[in-house]
Amino acid sequence: MNYLSEFVGCLIFLLGGYTYMCNITLKNTLIGKLNYIDLVVAWGLAVGLGLTCAVAMGGPAYLNPGVIFGNVIWNKLPISEAAVYLLMEFLAAGAAVLLSMIFFWDSFKASKGISKRGIFSAYPVEKNIPLNCIQEIIATFAFLFLVFTCIKVNSNALVIGLIGFAAVAFLSLTMNSTGFSMNAMRSVFSSIWFAILPIPNKNGEKVDWSYQIIVNLFASSVGAILAVIATSCF
Repeated sequence: MNYLSEFVGCLIFLLGGYTYMCNITLKNTLIGKLNYIDLVVAWGLAVGLGLTCAVAMGGPAYLNPGVIFGNVIWNKLPISEAAVYLLMEFLAAGAAVLLSMIFFWDSFKASKGISKRGIFSAYPVEKNIPLNCIQEIIATFAFLFLVFTCIKVNSNALVIGLIGFAAVAFLSLTMNSTGFSMNAMRSVFSSIWFAILPIPNKNGEKVDWSYQIIVNLFASSVGAILAVIATSCF
């Protein structure tokens, strides 16, 4: 059940975010354009509901590869268990991209010439990889530090969901220069599926793998590991 809860929590988190991104990116949708407050609410609800469901199902609700790495390094999570949790996150990312593709199939077909990689992965306002790494580490650490610290006060599933929502809202309104990722599952795992799946009108659009691996995988994982260590010390 722990592994299933990780899959379900991640799927809810990612599917909520990706379908909102489809709505504001693609043609022939009911929303049509970005409203930043709507974006904050949509991603905040997605993260909060994902956390709530994962915790309610009895799981640890890692929902982030960096958090898993941190628990392996600091809290002695067995590598065999960590590998299964990572697999659940990877499969959840694939399911979220696939379901978004199916649900918005006609909208993807109508959206020729529109970049689609940003639906499923985060990119910076200005690409400057050394600076973006620092930004991603700081933002990821701050987000997870807030979540983990508040969870120590109250471990109720609904409260944890509200904490996740509040943390996303706070960080997205303050530390958003790296494209609002702070999670390798949200960007890197989904970029792999974006490259694999036959999304209409992808038109040969390429994933920026250097950015995804250096910033969205390495830097976000460093921030998450530091947050796990910091909040395990009190």
